Amino acid sequence: MENLRLAYINASRGKHDRKEVIEFAADLENNLINIRNELLSHKYRVSPYKIFKKHEPKERIISKLPFRDRVIQWAIMLVVEPIWVSTLTSDTYSCLKGRGIHACLHRLQHDLSADPDGTTYCLKFDVRKFYPTIDHGILKTVIRRKLKDPDLLWLLDTIIDSVPEGEGIPIGNYLSQFFANLYLSELDHMAKEQMHLRYYYRYADDIVILAADKDRLNAVLLAINHYLAEQRNLMMKSNYQIFPVDSRGIDFLGYVCFHTHTLMRKSIKKNMARNVAKFEKMYEEGKLTEKQYKQAVCSWLGWAKHCNSKNLLRVLNMAKFSEVAKVSGGLTGTKVRLEDIFGRHIKITAFKVTPSKYHDNCITIQFMMEDKVEKDGGETTEWVQHIVFTGSEKIISQLKDLEIDPNDPIDAQIIKQNLQGGRCFYSITDP
Repeated sequence: MENLRLAYINASRGKHDRKEVIEFAADLENNLINIRNELLSHKYRVSPYKIFKKHEPKERIISKLPFRDRVIQWAIMLVVEPIWVSTLTSDTYSCLKGRGIHACLHRLQHDLSADPDGTTYCLKFDVRKFYPTIDHGILKTVIRRKLKDPDLLWLLDTIIDSVPEGEGIPIGNYLSQFFANLYLSELDHMAKEQMHLRYYYRYADDIVILAADKDRLNAVLLAINHYLAEQRNLMMKSNYQIFPVDSRGIDFLGYVCFHTHTLMRKSIKKNMARNVAKFEKMYEEGKLTEKQYKQAVCSWLGWAKHCNSKNLLRVLNMAKFSEVAKVSGGLTGTKVRLEDIFGRHIKITAFKVTPSKYHDNCITIQFMMEDKVEKDGGETTEWVQHIVFTGSEKIISQLKDLEIDPNDPIDAQIIKQNLQGGRCFYSITDP
């Protein structure tokens, strides 16, 4: 029951105003007891799906389950997610904590910059109709290599078979995202452990592989295409590409990555320009409040901050991220990632410790750092104000009892200390 209650909390997060969630919560304890009884007696059957189409931009068929079924899938994942994640390589991204779009992008950017010679050529491909063509029998076999509990296997089989054989797994199920990661997890291990591919990145069924020469990637392409057909009953799309990275960049995850810089994908850039123009017009006409305008623009700025977008933002006449982003506690500055300032000389001017849903406490640090800025038609270096967020207990303990005068900032640097077992901690030291 405790797991089901936690599953309800997770499934309802951000959805408390929806009718189906309100109705479920009105008789919460009985609804959870009924779910538990159905699971224990093996009487649970997946509810009918609500089917609708989504264009993003290509058309996708989305299958949505009623809220009670989503609670059940959350309950499953609360137990098995750590087990499944432990079987995945660090090169697998998509719907994993800490391994979303931008985590994958940042690793690709780092590798391109750190080893231009070893990343001269790119192999890029994806799977034809991946979700709709996942084989039920193969998926069940993959699941059984790690999970043995018969009651759990019955429940997972029930969910897998809730769509007819031959129709794959439904896009929209919470579990489907993890099924997709598992289905190609053995390919990830083959790529790293047998083929010894150093630069390999998989986001769902989109795969990018980098190497120093074309012949190596051609051999890799043949091996992976054979594996997909023989071991997973899948077909690689015919539009696979092997090309020099510097000739056109790697179009991946909404960005185009080169060895020296990253641009926003053209289609996303166009959508951004259209939407920003629309929001600005609505704001000028009084149809959006200042808060609504900031919230609308921030989502696009959040996308833009992960690439070289200074010129794009200037052309669109958009404000800096710090000018529109709301920062709690009155602290202001351009938001930066903690890892981007490791080892750099900073001047701490203020901080604020607040509760966080991800950590017991989170600290917002306001600081100055030397950055290149455009001024009088040229580029110069100035001390620029930034903010950074972290849940690091060490950093919180170092700062929490200090009184900082903004006119007399603390000179410092933030460093990362590696520990055994892949763990690490952050701390503040003298610059």
